[in-house]
Amino acid sequence: MALEQKQSEIAGYANSARFASLAYIRHDGSPVLRTLGSFALTGYDVIFSTKKEAAKVREISENNKVSFYFEHDGQQLPTWKSALFIGEAHKVEDARELDWAVGILSDRNPRFKERIARGELPTIQLFKVKTRDIEYIDYGKGPGHVEKFTLSKEEEN
Repeated sequence: MALEQKQSEIAGYANSARFASLAYIRHDGSPVLRTLGSFALTGYDVIFSTKKEAAKVREISENNKVSFYFEHDGQQLPTWKSALFIGEAHKVEDARELDWAVGILSDRNPRFKERIARGELPTIQLFKVKTRDIEYIDYGKGPGHVEKFTLSKEEEN
């Protein structure tokens, strides 16, 4: 099935995950995994927030290749699903794009919205992950069933 036909299924699965795991490379070349609750999808891309002083802000600035892994709690193996989005993370700094990203995250995450209402935006760094590849696992379609999609330049925009 083409990615266009799978988009709502994959995005729906990812957006309904309570938490997601962000993987990136630390300054010494070691892989790092962090659990985040402040994320939202826009098309194939992922918007997420973190504190500006977090080490991941510096480390992602040095090496912006990241992945986002979505998995629901309490799944049974015969119907297991997960989604992996791989791409490049970029800081959201343009004022218009920042307003847009704050709106998307606020709509999905009430805690983030409360932080913005309390005036915490200056302490928050937003990122947008431009997704390049997606791997979607759905054991309901057979053990080990994985669908892999590479987004073309046209689909990334």
